[in-house]
Amino acid sequence: MRIEVDIPEGTSGDYEIAHYTNETEDNMWQVYLEMKGETDDAFTVLTKEGCPMPIMQDSEAEYNEHQWLWDNMSGDVLVGGLGIGMINQALIDNPDVTSVTIVEISQDVVDLVWDDCPKDDSFSLVVADFETWTPPEGTTYDVIWCDAWIWDNPLTYAAYRNLMTERYSPYTNEIGYWGD
Repeated sequence: MRIEVDIPEGTSGDYEIAHYTNETEDNMWQVYLEMKGETDDAFTVLTKEGCPMPIMQDSEAEYNEHQWLWDNMSGDVLVGGLGIGMINQALIDNPDVTSVTIVEISQDVVDLVWDDCPKDDSFSLVVADFETWTPPEGTTYDVIWCDAWIWDNPLTYAAYRNLMTERYSPYTNEIGYWGD
């Protein structure tokens, strides 16, 4: 399965939204397609200058890496990372989801994606570093989805998971991670 997004191409700072195909001449993109066994024809891709792989794309592989969220989304949901807004429509369509708070570190990503990604009145956006942001006092979430770790993070993925579990476990009993 796959959720396709409709975000226009553009650049802001070090970030770019591009529409790639199987014919896009980008060595890292071709490596990614081969690694993930992708066969679809066209993708919306978020890249960052200097990052060797796409940060996010609306591919089947990306969808599969969000399986924990698909299986657990309900109530008040906190999301670390906006990406291309791929998960937003699924959250809107789920009647068990009552609110969505997205924490995104990069204003450039917000500028490229927020106006064009699906959202409704249940969504709120916080521009902050998910690794250091603290929810308002008294706030709890039914589900927290951690999808903010990127390749140039000095933490290993395991260290990131441990840090996020320690940081956010006082706010929920359900924490999931990209790739689970």
